[in-house]
Amino acid sequence: MAEIADDELGPVLEAPAAYFEVRTLVRVALGFPNERKPLLIGIDGVDGSGKSSLAAWLSWQLEMPALHLDMYWIPDTKPLQFRRDDFAWAVDARCSQRPLIVEGILLLRVLDEIGRSPDFLVFVDKESHAGSIAEIKPYFDWYKPQDRANHTLRWSSAEHDARVLDAHHRRAR
Repeated sequence: MAEIADDELGPVLEAPAAYFEVRTLVRVALGFPNERKPLLIGIDGVDGSGKSSLAAWLSWQLEMPALHLDMYWIPDTKPLQFRRDDFAWAVDARCSQRPLIVEGILLLRVLDEIGRSPDFLVFVDKESHAGSIAEIKPYFDWYKPQDRANHTLRWSSAEHDARVLDAHHRRAR
């Protein structure tokens, strides 16, 4: 049986290489392998950049819950509004004793509105993608998530999609 390195413990899934780097950085921030600090891990970026996918993958890989800010969005509001009280309750209920991943557009604004800030922030920057939400530019100008991030994940879905397709073709043989 092949020996497994410490940084590769846990389940593995075909994912962009950059996801593995984020997983390693979050594990270090959490104090792995000796600790599991109750950190609030934020994932921010424009709509459609891959925040939810990264959060779901990290949640699975690190065996911790993830909250998706989209679940708290109030439809048809301009500017975008969120059910802050419900979100605050969900964050407080899950992050007092264990780590929690939260992700979504305008994340720092909503966390600020509930008196929280992430202990570790990942900014997802997808190649050739600007997003379509009107509030994004003013939000980026004010909150500067790309500058405040502990790590910026830059990736191209075209490269990842090609790798996944190739993996499926290899399995089909």
